[in-house]
Formats: sequence, structure tokens, C-alpha cells
Amino acid sequence: MTSASAPAAPAAELPPGFKRRLLVHLLPEVGPLLLFFLAFMWQDLIFATAVYAVATAAAFGVTWVRHRRLPVLPLISTLLVVIFAGLTLALDEAMFIKMKPTVLNGFYAAVLGLGWLFGYRLVERILEPECHLDEEGLRALTLRTSAYLLSLAIINEIIWRTMPTEHWVLFKVFIIVGFNLTFAWAQVPLLRRHLIAGEGARLTEE
Repeated sequence: MTSASAPAAPAAELPPGFKRRLLVHLLPEVGPLLLFFLAFMWQDLIFATAVYAVATAAAFGVTWVRHRRLPVLPLISTLLVVIFAGLTLALDEAMFIKMKPTVLNGFYAAVLGLGWLFGYRLVERILEPECHLDEEGLRALTLRTSAYLLSLAIINEIIWRTMPTEHWVLFKVFIIVGFNLTFAWAQVPLLRRHLIAGEGARLTEE
């Protein structure tokens, strides 16, 4: 007679305030995007690109002042915005700013995927100090995030090449932000399942 299987362990509780901090990490991009949209509606894409670059650099400066450190991912994102915006303005060619989401998301997807293959758990470094996951959780989150970012890169490339500029702007400002918020929130159950026991309590004490 076979014994009944043991009940599954309950999901761990994330550190208090984790969901709020997750949202805060995603919001700094929203302000520059809204200014980009308003500038586009007022003038054109070239003018909106200049506004977007200045607003993105200013948002990064505010982040640095608040935390007194240079977060790597926002730094890379800001540099790419400035580079592609500079090319757009210098050459008067909108193609460059339209390509920026493709390059940025494709770059992050490649870095996460290749980093995992070479033994670098880059997702873990991004999550710290909020939570620490077991190996299975890190692998799943890396795969999901890489696939998601690659999908965004492909979708952006299709949209800017096949649709009017107005449609691409709406996609960049509103749809991508909605996708990002939805994807981030959808990972919370995975984080809870694979949170290393005791990490939530330790983080709460800190």
C-alpha cells in the first residue's frame, strides 16, 4: 500500500514592500515616455526624441541622487537612449530611435541567456537585495525574462518597419509599459515558490 504523498510546501512570503519596490523600479521609465508622447503630439518625432533623451538623462540623475550609486541596467538604458537619440538628431533619421527598443531588449536577452550558459546568474544580481532564489527559480526566471525581452525586440522591429510612426509611438509609450508591468507582476508567484527559506525574514530585519 503506497503512502500518501507529502503536501507541497507553502510558498514563501516575499519581503514586506517587495511588490511596491518592484513597481517603483519600473516607474522611472514612465515619466520620460509620457513626455516623449506629449512632445510627439505637439511637434514631431525628432523633437520628441530630443525631449526623451533629456528626460531620460534627468530621470537617471534623480535615481543617482536618491541612491548614491550607479545602477547598471538604468545606466545602460540611459546610454543607449542618448546614443540612438543623438544619431536620430544628428542625421535627422527617425530609424535610429525606432530601433532602440530592438537593440536594448535584444542586448539584455542575449546578456541574460549567454551569462547563464557561462555560469553567471545575472538575474540574481538584479534581484538583490530584495530576494534570493534557489537554482531552479533562477533558471526559470532567466529563461522567462530572456524570452520576454527577445519577444519585445522582435515585435518592435515588426511594428516600426510595417506600421505608421503614430502606431509605433503608441506601442512604445503605452503597450510596452503595460507589457512590462504585466510580466513583472506575473513573476511574483515564481519568486514566492523559489524564495530561499529564511531570506524574507533576513531581509525584513535589515
